[in-house]
Amino acid sequence: MWLLDFDGVINALSKRGGRSFWPDWRSATIDHPEGDRDRHGKPVKLPLLWSATVVETVAAAVDAGVAVQWLSTWREHTRQLPPILDGLPEIPWFDENVLAADAADGLDARERMVSGPWKVAVAKAAVPGDAALLWTEDALSVDMLSESWRKSRTAPTTFVRPHPAQGLIPRDVRVIREWIAQYAPHP
Repeated sequence: MWLLDFDGVINALSKRGGRSFWPDWRSATIDHPEGDRDRHGKPVKLPLLWSATVVETVAAAVDAGVAVQWLSTWREHTRQLPPILDGLPEIPWFDENVLAADAADGLDARERMVSGPWKVAVAKAAVPGDAALLWTEDALSVDMLSESWRKSRTAPTTFVRPHPAQGLIPRDVRVIREWIAQYAPHP
């Protein structure tokens, strides 16, 4: 299983992303998924910056039978991404709905749009204990909050934390492709 974040992982949170990393950067804008408007009443536009190579890697994982799941503050709005990011397959998402009611009620609603405890709780609830896990997440808080759980898992667990301004870079993609080669289901 691959838990995949969007902002800071696929979407580099910078204007250029660093030409030295990828020669195939692509960019676009998208209306804010929540319908936010600026002070003039116009839709807020969010910039998107991604590498076609990174998108191809996600598609290769899906094609290889890896259970790729969004674990992103974008939640259901990730459905808007495939038409914009050419080659990105439709991927299901995880959110607090996978949690038992009492666990979901214990989460701070103000942190819904912040990576942190909710992502860790969802990962613990949704990832089968015997499943090899690849988790790509840029938030240091998620890295720190999930570390003891990741180390206690008996199944292979790989955590890749890119710098948010760069997103996944070639070194990260090599790790991901090696993980796919080793853990994708073999027909």
